[in-house]
Formats: sequence, structure tokens, C-alpha cells
Amino acid sequence: MTNFEFQAVVLAAGRGTRLPEVLGDAPKCLLPVGPFPLLWYPLNMLQQHNFSEVIVVVVEQEKLEIQLALENTPLKLKVDYATIPSDSDFGTADSLRYIYDKIKSDFLVVSCDIVSNVSLYPLINKFREHDAALALLLFKSGFESDVVMPGPKTKHKPERDLIGVHSATQRLAFLTAASDCEDTLNIQRHLLKNKGQLDVYSRLSDAHIYVLKKWVINYLQRKENISTFKGEFLPHLIKKQHTKRPAKAVQDTTSEVGLVTKLEDSILHYVPHTALDQKITQTSLFNQSLSHVPYHGDIVRCYAVQAPKDAIGVRVNNTLSFLAINRKLASIWNNLCGETHPLIAPGALVKSTQTKEIIAADNAKLSEKTSLNYSVFGPNCVINPKNIVSNSLVMSNAIVEEGCNIDNCIIGNRAHVKSGSMLKNCIIGPNYVVDEDTKSTAMHLSNADQYMEIDIQ
Repeated sequence: MTNFEFQAVVLAAGRGTRLPEVLGDAPKCLLPVGPFPLLWYPLNMLQQHNFSEVIVVVVEQEKLEIQLALENTPLKLKVDYATIPSDSDFGTADSLRYIYDKIKSDFLVVSCDIVSNVSLYPLINKFREHDAALALLLFKSGFESDVVMPGPKTKHKPERDLIGVHSATQRLAFLTAASDCEDTLNIQRHLLKNKGQLDVYSRLSDAHIYVLKKWVINYLQRKENISTFKGEFLPHLIKKQHTKRPAKAVQDTTSEVGLVTKLEDSILHYVPHTALDQKITQTSLFNQSLSHVPYHGDIVRCYAVQAPKDAIGVRVNNTLSFLAINRKLASIWNNLCGETHPLIAPGALVKSTQTKEIIAADNAKLSEKTSLNYSVFGPNCVINPKNIVSNSLVMSNAIVEEGCNIDNCIIGNRAHVKSGSMLKNCIIGPNYVVDEDTKSTAMHLSNADQYMEIDIQ
């Protein structure tokens, strides 16, 4: 039972800056993904791995809205909401540092935007086996590659990581954004010398699922200049794998203030390593059998575990991946969540008799005399009679009046499509009102275009 050994932390305070077309003023973690809010999926994954409690980090002013949304979902987890100040500009590392006092043991950190059916046990077992500081999960990328994004034609440039992993051991050598590299990738010599084969991947993505030692957050607490976990702290920790403990331990003494400060700045100060540990390391058969392993004798160890190729794993961190998961959800639902949870929420009202592969969230109202195909309808949305909706996503509280034809569109939160409108390949932004008899193709209609920022001195 992992819940006694590890704590679980879900980071749900993100601002969703890569989803401007659909987010509006709603919390990113409450974006509708099929019948549930986005945050439900990582929580359900943790529940399936026998976690009974989880810490969810949210922005203070969004806590009540998130709490109410989760109360309407089938979750048995006890959720401890850790709030960060609403006016803060916290990165993910800042958020972890802010909840430092809540972390009492080794722990998992999971992003709120992960939708996956992967088993976490191979990741946890790798972490245990090697007494690792960090173990992270990698997915194959390209989930959204066959989805056509509505709106004006733009060339989607996927974000890629360059990930170096020693194939024999799964030790993580480096992880960097491809955009940070130019035409060539420079690999430091010590990563190759006597360390076995190094595989470099550009089509795997970091799942933002991490298992971490308790001492790691103690160390992060000291590094106040580090703001983001993935972009700053993770590369920093990986590099620290090459830190060697001195042959003779320097005696820590409070009488020498300068020496104490220097020790506390070193990662070695945080890694538990008693004289007995050292003796076991030097003499154990287990250690001798790993004499060929890269970084043999290192104090800090980081590992990467690849999810099976048939595992579902997508991070809903941009509008294309948001559309893709909703578009494909009906076809992967049983593999993702099993048959326990229906695609049509018990509280949805579906009067249409012409439906094919639709998903309806709680309190969605889908009227009679409508043709609804391959589409997702968010909570509290209203589809009036005499409408055709195909291959589309109608988000929460949106209204579609009578006589509309909507094909391959995203209808934003609280948007209002008036009667007689014909929309194809369009994105309708949050709170936008589409006038009667509008005929639009490949457009992005948003209130953002109607306002000008004025700086009053």
C-alpha cells in the first residue's frame, strides 16, 4: 500500500497561459475533459494506486470553486487543499517550497493536467530499488498529431525535450528543452566516459509525475532563487548527481559560522548518509554487482522510467492537447477509466435520439430534435432543439440557440451562439456572443479583440 509510504501532491495552481483561447477566467484545473474536470483525472489515478489522502495546491481565491467542482465527482480521496496567495506569481518550485511544512515523508508530485492510465508501480519500484533522489516518468509524444485545430490556420510547433538516459541503468543524464539548443547538442564528456551507452530522445515527453525523497524538498527549501520545478530545479538536481562526498567528512560545527553556511549550501548536507551507510555501500554484494553502473558511488541518483508504448498519457497543457483528449476520449474511455464511470453523467439531461459517441457532463441539457455526433458537452451547457453539432467541444455554461450547425468547433465557457449560426472550424472564446445567422469558417471569435489597454497616469 503506497499511501503509507508516500505522500501525494497535485499541483493545481497553474494559470494556464498556454490555453488563452479557451480558458478565460476559469481555473485551468477545472477545464472540462469529458464528463469531469481536468483535475479529477490525476486524483482518480492516485486513488487507483491506493492513495487515500492527497495535498492539492490551489490559488486561494479558486479554492471554493475547485472544492465544489470535485464534490460532484466520484472521488473517495481525502483532499487537503493547500492554498497559495492569489496575488503571488509562484512557479511550481515556489509552490512546493510554500507547502514545505506539509511534507513529512518521501512523496509524489503530479501535475493537475495529466490524463493517463499508466501504472505508477514500475516508477515507484525503480525509486525504491536504487534509493533514488528522483524518479520521473516519460511518455511517448504525438497524442495530438492527427487532430486538426480549429480557428485560423497556424503551424503548431510542438514543445520537445531532449532527454539523455543511460540505457543499461535508466539513469537520467540530462533533460533540457529542445528550444534551448541550437543546431547542435553539446554533451559533456563525463556523461559518456565509462558510463555505458547514452540514449538521447527527442520524442518522449516528461509526464510531470515525479517521485522524490523527503530530503529533496529540504534542499529545495534552501534554494529560494529557483522558481520552477521542471525548468530550473530538475536540471539542477540532475547535475548534482556528479557531486562526490569527500573521502574525509568535514566536521560540522556551529562554532564556525562560515563553515556551517557552506555545508548547508551543499546538497551533501541534505542527503542522509551515516557511517553505517558508508560501510554497507563499501562492502555489500549488491553494490559490487553494480560496479559497471554509471556514476557508481554517487550520492544523488536520478532515474527515468518510460511508460509502456500502449499506455495512454497526455498532458493537457495547450489548446491542441485539450481538444485532442476530448476528441479521442470516447474511444479510449474504458482503457482510461474502466466501465465504472459513465460517459453520460447521471445528472445530464439527454433528450436527443440522434446521438453517436457523445460525452455529457453533469447538468448538461441536450434537447430533442438535435443531431449530436462525436462531441463533448461540458457541465451546465444548453443545446436547444433543431441543432446539428459534430466533432465539437461545447464547454461549461455555453448556450447554443435553435437552428445552428456547428462542425469541428470549440465553444468556450459561457459563450452564447445565437440562432441560425453556421460555424465550421471555429474557436468561440469564453463569454463571447455569436450574433444571429452568423456564418463563419476557420475563425477565432473572442472578446479579447474588443478591448484596448489604456495606461492612466
